Amino acid sequence: MSGFILSMEEAFDRGADIVGGKNWGLARLDRYGFKIPKTLALTNALYLEVIEAVVPESLRADLELKSDDPVLIGQVHEIIVKSDLPEIFITELNTSLAKHNLQNSDLAVRSSAVGEDGSSASFAGQHQSVLSITGADALIIAIKHCFASLWTPSAVAYRQHMGFDIFGVSMAITLCEMVGERTESRTKDQTKAGVAFTVDPVTGRRDIMVVEAVTGLADELVNGQVQGCRYEISREDLTASLVKNGPLSDRQLELLANQLSRLHWTMGDGDTAYDTEWVFDGDDLYFVQARPVTVIPHLTFPKLASDLVIWSNANFKEVLAEIPCPMSWSFIETAIPEMLHIIPNCTGYQVPKGLHTIKRIKGRCYANLSELQWLWYDGYGQSPDDSNKNLGGHQPAIALPEKESWFVKLKRIWRGIRVMSLLSGAEKKLEEASADIFERVRSFRKNDLRDWKDEELTDNLWRWVEDTKKFMPDFAKGANYCGIKLFLFDQQVSKLKTEADRMLAYALLSGGGQMDSAEHAISLRTIAEMARNDPKATIILESNDLPAKVGDSAFETALRRYLDLYGHRGVGELDMRYPRWSEAPRFLFEQIKFLMHQEKELAGRSAIDHELRQMLDALPGRQRKALVAAAEQARGGMALRERVKSAIVAFMEPVRRLVLEKGRRMALEGRIQTADDLCWITFQEFSAFIDGVWSGKGLDYLIEARRAQYDQWVKETVSDVYTEEPGQQPVQQIVERLTGNELLGFGAFPGQYQGTARVLRSPEKGQGMMQGDIMVAPFTDPSWTPLFLRAGALVMEIGGAMSHGVIVARELGLPTVVNIPGALEWVEDGELLEVDGSLGRIAKKAA
Repeated sequence: MSGFILSMEEAFDRGADIVGGKNWGLARLDRYGFKIPKTLALTNALYLEVIEAVVPESLRADLELKSDDPVLIGQVHEIIVKSDLPEIFITELNTSLAKHNLQNSDLAVRSSAVGEDGSSASFAGQHQSVLSITGADALIIAIKHCFASLWTPSAVAYRQHMGFDIFGVSMAITLCEMVGERTESRTKDQTKAGVAFTVDPVTGRRDIMVVEAVTGLADELVNGQVQGCRYEISREDLTASLVKNGPLSDRQLELLANQLSRLHWTMGDGDTAYDTEWVFDGDDLYFVQARPVTVIPHLTFPKLASDLVIWSNANFKEVLAEIPCPMSWSFIETAIPEMLHIIPNCTGYQVPKGLHTIKRIKGRCYANLSELQWLWYDGYGQSPDDSNKNLGGHQPAIALPEKESWFVKLKRIWRGIRVMSLLSGAEKKLEEASADIFERVRSFRKNDLRDWKDEELTDNLWRWVEDTKKFMPDFAKGANYCGIKLFLFDQQVSKLKTEADRMLAYALLSGGGQMDSAEHAISLRTIAEMARNDPKATIILESNDLPAKVGDSAFETALRRYLDLYGHRGVGELDMRYPRWSEAPRFLFEQIKFLMHQEKELAGRSAIDHELRQMLDALPGRQRKALVAAAEQARGGMALRERVKSAIVAFMEPVRRLVLEKGRRMALEGRIQTADDLCWITFQEFSAFIDGVWSGKGLDYLIEARRAQYDQWVKETVSDVYTEEPGQQPVQQIVERLTGNELLGFGAFPGQYQGTARVLRSPEKGQGMMQGDIMVAPFTDPSWTPLFLRAGALVMEIGGAMSHGVIVARELGLPTVVNIPGALEWVEDGELLEVDGSLGRIAKKAA
């Protein structure tokens, strides 16, 4: 490894603290297969040596006392410009130029200060760059001028403003071959250049990328001397706004859009926006700079412009894996915001485009709850407290206007009517659409993908992905349909006279056999009963894998039917990394083996049923009829919501199978280690690779980096709620340590139960849970459902009226208390616990 001058590969290994921000950005671009000009990196060691040798100690001391003195700053600037660079460096420079065939090339000499182009400070425009320099002698002069540019009044003031010590920033240098210079065979008009941002830096919109382009080189554009032609590119489908007589051809714009999309994910992981400079040399696209955007305007609803932003993972915990893999997150990041805004946009409430609706904090998914609370209130009149109740979790509520006009209120009523109209007849349509999806997935499962051509794999993959996106509006309709039916039921419940009766009424929401998420657990009990009398069942279950051929016994037929219906489900089922039960049924087999040795079901529901009958008999006939009818409608709404959610999960099975088959082939070619390595890249990166936009250079490094980042995130603890000043870093919400022997939460299903607490942080930890234990969980998703058959009661740290755990617990008649943050720390595994779902209380009991 050389002393002062590094290749891009060496610069990547040394890191930004040695080669500075600009070199580091170029080294990362090069590492991951983006085309950059031929480039060398001068480390900051040369600058440090020069400063040490030529700037007197007395002048440094004076500057420490008078850091804003322009005379002292000017003295340092002049000393550096007039200094001699070390002979050892000059020798190395000549050698490196010859080695890389750059001795006669036009080079750009660009500052690359340590700390420059970072996530917190860009130093944009503070330091000097010198273009079109040829030969070692001219390079030496340009390098000294770049060094000296650290010492101008504006540069010194900037780094002090950003919190850097006056001598705390050192300078590395980028030596970059000029791209697009005029030659005998190419005119200046063939060169196109510009800047591009992966978000809109002016408005803060995150759904578009912004390009400014000029003919020729972009130095005047970057310096603000000319105005470029502006293009807006949709991040969703990469289509660009129409521009008359723009400098970029359709092909150039398409290539730039694809590369920017990949850059947004590869360089910024989809979380950090990037600012880039690029050049088209004819048809070849080069990036000459890539740095994080340090300040993005806070785009939100006008009423929230100055308010704290509330970020919450409530409700997301039960839907998504705790830390989604990159491929899953790259779909979620755009799909969820679109889904949340579909109904408002369809009913006349225009949500501003490009809101920052969800983001990752330490790898976990959080929603901008401030915006959602305002959207549901301003659009339809739902209070923030009711929104929190539906979502589950403990988060603050936004402040609401003190006074509003009747016109505003009437518009809400009108939008509510439009929602009802939009969802009219939705139940039948969504049931039919879901049934069609399940049938398509079952049919696809029969294919042997190893026989397919690469083109078939690719075409089918994008078709399934596109169909998943198209179904998202139906998923939103199902969730809203459920919410409306539960709201109407709550209206009937609120008419009951006592709180005890109101809690008891929620028992009406259980039973009926409509819930997919409950039925796929209840069916296991039936299969277990068959397995008791089938000698072959034990052999199959102990194998933890499906036999090559399944026979025709009652057990085998039921098992085959079960996997046919529910094989698309699994632990972490909305994450591409996790296998479906149809491919890895071990978890199911463990539940069946357990149930083979247990009673058919727990007793204890009869008391609630008796109290419920007494309460209903005491009601006036019309009120009783309305309450029962509303409960039946609400059960149907919950069942529909669970059905469409199951359909979304079903889409994931063929997508996962197609990706893994492509991964299997790539592993055989030696391009990746294992088939599921592809889960560690995004759909955008996968598309660029499949379409030939990316050669795959750096794929192994990218996968390794993403796995390492995941391992780090897993070790970190997070809060369920964060608040932040607009545009600032999130501040963790402080939760007081729980004390005492009783805690209050939200009683989701009535009844009292006393039993042994089994604290589970994931469904895989459920092997030690015995029949009748109280399941204490952070949240649940459908992969937990088989464990509900063991539980006598349920306690969850989060959960709302439409939470998966609440819906299934109601269906099975389990006393349930949710929304107790910190319960997993407060409850000790194995201790005696009492759950009172009627009062929303849990209590520790003496053994």
